[in-house]
Amino acid sequence: MDMKAGPEVARKLRVMHVIHTMAYGGVETAVLNWLRSLDRSQFEVHLVCFANPGETEKPFVEAAERLGFKVGKIPWNRRKPVWRAARLLAQMVRDKQVDIVHAHNCYADLVTVVAARMAPVKTITTAYVWFDFDWKRNLLQWIDAQAMRWFDRVTAHCENTRDETLKRGFRAEDISTLICGFETHRLELEPQRRRQLRADQGAGDEDTVLINVARFYPEKAHVFLLESFALLLEQRPDTWLWLAGVGPLEDEIREAVERLRIAHRVRLLGFVVNLPELLALADIQVHPAHIEGVPLAICEGMAAGLPIVASQVGGLPEILDHGRNGVLVPGLQQAQFAAAVQALMDEPQRARDYGARARHFIENDYSLQTAVRRVEATYRELAAC
Repeated sequence: MDMKAGPEVARKLRVMHVIHTMAYGGVETAVLNWLRSLDRSQFEVHLVCFANPGETEKPFVEAAERLGFKVGKIPWNRRKPVWRAARLLAQMVRDKQVDIVHAHNCYADLVTVVAARMAPVKTITTAYVWFDFDWKRNLLQWIDAQAMRWFDRVTAHCENTRDETLKRGFRAEDISTLICGFETHRLELEPQRRRQLRADQGAGDEDTVLINVARFYPEKAHVFLLESFALLLEQRPDTWLWLAGVGPLEDEIREAVERLRIAHRVRLLGFVVNLPELLALADIQVHPAHIEGVPLAICEGMAAGLPIVASQVGGLPEILDHGRNGVLVPGLQQAQFAAAVQALMDEPQRARDYGARARHFIENDYSLQTAVRRVEATYRELAAC
């Protein structure tokens, strides 16, 4: 008697994300958002993180574990043990029978390229930002650009970054854009609860609270922001500035607060787990920067319905439409930035309109679901090559 085989069941694609992180920020959030949203009936997901001296990766690992991920770790130190790390990653690829490795950031790119020669696997990388930093970071960017040429697929997280990647000698047909996307979660605090939480930080009902959410890194222009705030405070002493973030420049930021004599109106909040609640307490989000991609901190603020004043750099114009759902300030001039913030404070109805339009954009035009479907399609195309 002939027996006909049943329909062949397609095996899940096994995808491993590899990231080197020094501080929990937008890139780390984007990676976790993608991973938790991938279709688990189609994809088996693995996550690997570099274990740094001082455990700087700890906030990211803890966030991943809260989402139910088991995080593999690759020991890393100041000697940059690329070969040893690559051997360990290659073994992980073999053990998990991984089909695709998706790398994020320079050292992860470098180690992935080497590991793929030890354990053949399809590779993809995502570029987030290019900028003229100090000599060390510029050198790392150059190394990263060379390593990226060995990947099977190169992607960028916004159109601005894609354009900058093309300037480094890549062909347009070889680079696609994978937006981070954003999953909105409205939080409406009861007035009394909001009043109490603001009061816990010293802010009264009539005060205006400015919020900045960014890693304490040079490109985030925190000292510039503090200098701008000092000018604003001369005109509007009823204003607060809250800084949510961590990073290697914390001491420099604290010194600037003392130098400018604004400590009585500045709060350094550290790493904030419940960011939506914090944003619900603020009145205006401020985000100066030397360079940006599309920061998820801004997406968070838009989802919270906050009016936003930000620098006109990088990918920010891709989500903030100046004069419609936010204010973009060209250059980094303290007086100009302070004046833009004060103008919104002086026109509360315009500020509310901007916030409402920002929320509408992020809920309808920049959804996480759209972003993840694009990521999934990219993986399928890569696996089929």
